[in-house]
Amino acid sequence: MHMNEISIEINPAMEVTIRLVGNEKTPVIVIDNVLTESRSLRNYASNSAQFEPDNVTVYPGIRAQLPKQYTDLMQQLICPLLRQHFVVPEALEYSSTMAYFSLLTTPVDELGMLQRMPHFDSVKKSNFALVHYLNEGEFGGTGFFRHRPTGFENIVDHRYSSFLFAAKTFVKNHGQPPIKYIDASDAHYELIDRVEYKPNRLVAYPGTLLHSGLVQANIDIGADPVSGRLTANLFIDFD
Repeated sequence: MHMNEISIEINPAMEVTIRLVGNEKTPVIVIDNVLTESRSLRNYASNSAQFEPDNVTVYPGIRAQLPKQYTDLMQQLICPLLRQHFVVPEALEYSSTMAYFSLLTTPVDELGMLQRMPHFDSVKKSNFALVHYLNEGEFGGTGFFRHRPTGFENIVDHRYSSFLFAAKTFVKNHGQPPIKYIDASDAHYELIDRVEYKPNRLVAYPGTLLHSGLVQANIDIGADPVSGRLTANLFIDFD
């Protein structure tokens, strides 16, 4: 085997669950035991991946490119499920816009304002996010939120301007969020569902859905791909 190749395969005994989140009943796909084993992928992350600060998004950590072999395999698995549960037209082709290993590294006192709030990845209904929990550990999972001033759970294109106005108005009237990772409901956002961290669990959801990692600062922050909260993150767009 070439040194940059990884030995991975989809687990035929994986368990697929569809959750309907919040008042808007947004489907969230949860797949447990998605790979037969993830050791090869974790070894690639610790031995071959080149982690660097993320200067593209406001992700509070470092990222490294995922191997194409893994990206291709996940697309083959998840895209039929996305088409089924989100009624994506067959005519639309899919592509990966970003594909990274991720590690949370930003200390609490260095978080910017946007890093202390839930976020959305896209206003396009055809854009989806995948997070694959990799390392063993009692790490924080992923939370989904409702914006209290508007009641929005998904920030789609026609809601964006009213959401932005309401969010800015709230901060102007009530101040910035506390200097901490958001891991529960607050006056601005309500935590409406959560998917717990479990090794070799894959979670897929629309990029429009407000979400955040439920970060435990004393456990989840660390730059070591062997012991940190290592995830694989893939963003898929149908166009």
